[in-house]
Parts: sequence; structure tokens; C-alpha cells
Amino acid sequence: MNYTESEHKFFGRTKILNLLKRRVVDLKEGYRQNIAFLGLPYVGKSTILHHFVINLDDPDVTVIYLDLENKDFRYFFSKFIGSLLYNYSKNKQLPLYDDINLLLTSTEKFIPQTVQVIRKLQADLIKDKTADLFQGLLVLPEIFTNETGKFCVLILDEFQNLEDFGIANAFQDLGKKIMTQKKCFYILSSSFPSLAKKIVSEKLSLLFGNFEVVDVEAFDLQTSQEFIEYSLKEKRIGIQLRSFITDFTGGHPLYLNLICQELKNLSAIHNQSEVYMPIVTQAIENTIFDRWGVVSRHFELVVSDLCSGKGNRMISSIFISLANGKHKIEEIVADLSIPRTQIHQKILRLLEQGIIVKNGNFYYFKDKLLKFWIKYVYQKRLRDVELSPDKQRKQFKEEFNKLIESFKLSSRKDFSSRIVELLHCFDNESFDLNGRRYKLPIFRSFEPIKIKSDNGLCFDVIKASTQDTIWFVVTKKDNFVETDINFVLSELKKIGQKPERCLLVCLSDLDVNARLKALQERFWIWNEGELNTLLTLFDQPFIV
Repeated sequence: MNYTESEHKFFGRTKILNLLKRRVVDLKEGYRQNIAFLGLPYVGKSTILHHFVINLDDPDVTVIYLDLENKDFRYFFSKFIGSLLYNYSKNKQLPLYDDINLLLTSTEKFIPQTVQVIRKLQADLIKDKTADLFQGLLVLPEIFTNETGKFCVLILDEFQNLEDFGIANAFQDLGKKIMTQKKCFYILSSSFPSLAKKIVSEKLSLLFGNFEVVDVEAFDLQTSQEFIEYSLKEKRIGIQLRSFITDFTGGHPLYLNLICQELKNLSAIHNQSEVYMPIVTQAIENTIFDRWGVVSRHFELVVSDLCSGKGNRMISSIFISLANGKHKIEEIVADLSIPRTQIHQKILRLLEQGIIVKNGNFYYFKDKLLKFWIKYVYQKRLRDVELSPDKQRKQFKEEFNKLIESFKLSSRKDFSSRIVELLHCFDNESFDLNGRRYKLPIFRSFEPIKIKSDNGLCFDVIKASTQDTIWFVVTKKDNFVETDINFVLSELKKIGQKPERCLLVCLSDLDVNARLKALQERFWIWNEGELNTLLTLFDQPFIV
């Protein structure tokens, strides 16, 4: 687990934790569904898993938790055995030791077969037969569960690093054991979704249908705002500032936590009971602009690591080009005057690393704050001829204040107007939204329409015209119910002209009946997730 992740207090993630608890219950009832935890670095995967392990109070379940980030095989070997013995001892209320030999002695009369196998593996360790030892460890959970009649949860955090052990067919061997160990529930976690999916589909092919993929994202908008309030505790903060911080960080729990801690410190220094804009500006300057600011330093290390090594120095130029709105490879090639093959090679590496993501023909930073830092801090440091920290600081404040004013302006607009602004961005491109491909045309005109139901509810409808077709976009901040869908259908019939497409846009999920009805009528449905993807693509603030 990363230090920066383990430091911040656990918050939210109720849905994911409930899923993990339910899968443990399923395991004990004879139904096993393994899980793959995928998400970008520092989004909180390890924190969730750590919280789950700490709070799993079940004497019938023993947990083996292995963090494989930057670890060698000897660590894997000792941690695997130590974790199994320690957690079994904890469940049996036996003495707890950090030393494996003491744990072996105290547990031997309860699990003699398991201990015998471990001692054999220890004896083989000096022979340095890594592949044999690896297979021996993979058999251990089955021996343990058969001997005790209990169950085992085995968590491989950053599982893709198994490849670094230099063991031929490591993933294939792992796959075979996972398939046969019916009393062992596996959780594989990775900060490199593209690479992880490739490993699962190609090297763990037997498991493809046996793994439930859980995408760990940043906090949603509501959870982000609740986290800010929770973190600041006795300090008040206005709705608009809270919304701005949510949008600025993209709901990333690490950044939210670090910025909120700085806001608390500054409020205490200035003896303020409420967080005002000057304090927010100073907190952002301290954490993101200053070279030794905690967020700035974090980004500096990430970028430095990616740009190190022969041929990787152009990555910084690619980052800057992307941050300046060059989203297609052709645009980046034209901007940098570097051959397409070289750009494409580096783009593929960044995709695999999870630093950038691809949607249609667009490449972009999913991490909004990283993009901001590259554009307004990193780029300035590289390109400024004059070494003038005061000048750079002044420019940063000016750019940040422009960003705040732009957010304020956007937040004053009604929901329907924000959607029209988004529709203006479409340029006959295709995008993937929540697993579905959408072709988004060029709209030439927009006509707002108000429709009113018999019970007095008003709906905002946008009549959007392309060169040849008409679309109807129905916007509603709160939830659509089935009667709303029926009313929209009746109004469309009155208009007479059949639209090419009817799109429902809202910030909350439709109830089950409304969704079924809408899908039956071939409506498109966009909720918060789809909207945030498009808003990020087109560099617009979230609709909070």
C-alpha cells in the first residue's frame, strides 16, 4: 500500500465494501465469484482492500494480503506464509508473532499438514528454485482449507508485478490453481487497467468468465462534497467553493484529502471558522504550485519516472501537447513535429501505464488535476526563459483565478443551458460511454422547448438539429420515472416529426421500470458518469 494512500482516513466506498462482504458470504455458501479490482494509481484501491481486511471479522475466513508493488520473490514468499499463519492465529486466538518460525511452532498442533508443507518450502528456499517454490505456494491455500475446513481470501495487490519474478508461465499456473481452489476467494488488484485486462484475457484465459471486474473510480460528485465537509469538520465552507474543489480535483480522494488538510491548516493559522476563496487560493498555491508542495511533488515524481530512460524524454512534450488540447495523434504530431510512429509508440506506453486514456480517436488525461498541473505549472517551468519564481507565481494565481471565474459562470447557468454547451462540442465523432459506443453528430441549431405534464411537472426539451435530422434531448436534474417516459412519448407524438434520436439526460439513475421503458423505446440515457466523461473530454467543468 502506498504511503500517501494509507495516510488518509477511509471514507465512502459503501457499495464496493458491500460487494466484497457479499462475495465472502457467497463463498461460504458454496458460490465463488473472484474479483478483479482495476483503477488508476492512487485512486484508493489499496485503501479499500486494507479497510476490508481490517474489518473482516469472521473466524471461518483467513486472509492472505500481498502488496506486490516493487517487491521481490523473497518478500512474496515470506509474506504469503506469514500472512496465512498470522491471520489463522488471530482467528484461533493464538499468540501473535511477527516471526514465521514462532508462528509455525504455535500453530503446528492445529494445522500440522499445512506447517509440514511450509517447512518443506522453507528448506527448498535455499536451493533458489523460484518456479517450484511459486507453485508450492499456490498449492498452500488448498492444503490449508482442506485441513481446516475453513475458507481463504487471497488478495494480490498490483498482481501484474508477478511478471517481475521471472517465472515462466506464472499467470497460467496461477490461473489453474484459482480454478480448482473452490474454498479460496481471489481478489486481483491493478493500477494499470489496460495491462491487467490484457493479462486476464491472454494469460489467464481460463479465468475470463470467472472474474467480476470492479472499476474503482474517483469519488462521485455527491461523495466528494460529503468528503470535503467531513474532512474540514468544524470549518464551514460554502456550496460553490465545495463544488469548485470537487470539480478541480475530479473527485480524486488523494487530492481531496491533501487539499482539505492544507485548508484546515491555513484556517487554523488565520483563525478562520469558515473557508473563503483567499484561503482556497493559498492552499492550491501551497500544494500544487510550490515545488515542494505535496501534490506538486507527487506529480513531479510521476512525470520524472515516465520520462526517464532512453527515448522517453519526448513524453514531457506529449504531456504538454495533450494538456493544451491536442487530443488526436495527428494534432500531437503537427504540434511537436515528431514522426507519427514515435508518438504512437509513446502513446501506447502511456495508455498501458494508465496515465492517459483513449475514447474514440481522442486521447486525454482522466486525471483532471494532473492535466492542470502540467499546463499551468510544469509547462511554465520548462518554457520560461527567465528564472523568476515571483513572476511564475503571479501568472499561476492569474490562471487559477480565471479558472474559478469560469467555474462560477458555468455554475450559474441552468442545467439545460449546460447541456446545450456540451452538444455544441460534438463534431461527428464516436465515443464510448459506460461501455456503449455513441456517434455524436454536428448540431447546427438548438431550440429550447418547455413541456408541461397534467400534474404540473415541467420538462426542458432541447430540439437539436443536424443538417438532415432532428434530435430531442430531454433534461431533468432529478430522476426520471416511468410516468415521465410515457409523458415524453405522448409529447413526441403530438409534435408529429419523428426524431432521429431521443436522449434523456439526468444526474441520477433512472428507476428500473423507467430505464426498461426508455430502452424499449430506443432512447439514449446519459447519467452523471456519461456526462462527466464528455465534460472531461471537452475540458468543461462538471455539472455539480
